[in-house]
Amino acid sequence: MKKALNISFVYIGLVIGAGFASGREIFEYFNIPSRTDFSGIILAALCFALLSYIIMSLAKSFGTFEFDSFIKHTAPGLAPIVKLFMSTFMFCGYFVMLSASGTLFEETFSLPFGLGVFLLSALCFLVFVFDLSGIVTVNTIMVPVMIVGMSFLCIISSVCGLPAFSAFEKLKSNPLISSLCYVSYNTVTAGAVLVPLAGIASSKQLKHAAFISGTILGVLIFGVWFALNLCYDNFFSAEMPLLDLAAFYGHIPRTLYSIVLFMALCTTAISHGFGILSKFHFKTRVDRLITAAVFCLAAMPFAKFGFSVLVSKLYSSFGFLGMLWTAIVIFKYLVKSKEL
Repeated sequence: MKKALNISFVYIGLVIGAGFASGREIFEYFNIPSRTDFSGIILAALCFALLSYIIMSLAKSFGTFEFDSFIKHTAPGLAPIVKLFMSTFMFCGYFVMLSASGTLFEETFSLPFGLGVFLLSALCFLVFVFDLSGIVTVNTIMVPVMIVGMSFLCIISSVCGLPAFSAFEKLKSNPLISSLCYVSYNTVTAGAVLVPLAGIASSKQLKHAAFISGTILGVLIFGVWFALNLCYDNFFSAEMPLLDLAAFYGHIPRTLYSIVLFMALCTTAISHGFGILSKFHFKTRVDRLITAAVFCLAAMPFAKFGFSVLVSKLYSSFGFLGMLWTAIVIFKYLVKSKEL
């Protein structure tokens, strides 16, 4: 069970990034499409569980635990295009986390935007040097804290009953399509961390990890969706809705939730960065150290773009494109299952 929990924490840590923990992603993909219909949340939870298991199960059946090799086995004819798409997304996802860190430090602590960017980059660099073991350790420590912090805020908000400013209404966007788009871009690069982890666990443990991940993510999404519905109008243009929600309860809750949010930035930034670095075959620790340093420094200038704009525009584009990769993975799994 310990291995299953470790794997699920790494996967959850990848998904619960700045967009999720700040509430911005949930608002964009679940609150705006519908404030009454949560079928998309149920679909998202199921998809998170199924896709994580399919990816890890495929890696085991291929007998390969390197992401590049996994891509070649899954989409041999499209491997170069898929790799380019993955690398672009992971790099963009990484600097989105840097941008969020800058915004967090600027709005919460009244510190320079650049300081927030630099501190997250420095932390990521330290973890990258220790390879996969560093990823597992960081997520095992941070993800439980993130889950508790987010759950506590959502429960308190729901119990206290903050005033709702808008009447519930059904909007035009389809919640199921929006849900699939959300899951798609959140699992586009999941293989970068799930494929290596598939090699350290049994098939039974992989099933347990997938179930735990889908359940926790589904419950968290519902909690955030419900809490944000209570003050829908107040959060429509907010960069980080959950941070604003915490601010309703005072300075201390806002500061504490800022720490939770920073942890979320770390786990996702680390996962994306690891995905990029896993494409290199390092002969020595020094080679890895130099490459990690160059990567971290190269991403910092891109963090200047606005966080909410990146989430709503950039992620959506990758989400719809990512549906093609998701379809390929599922198709390959079905074909492979028939062969067994």
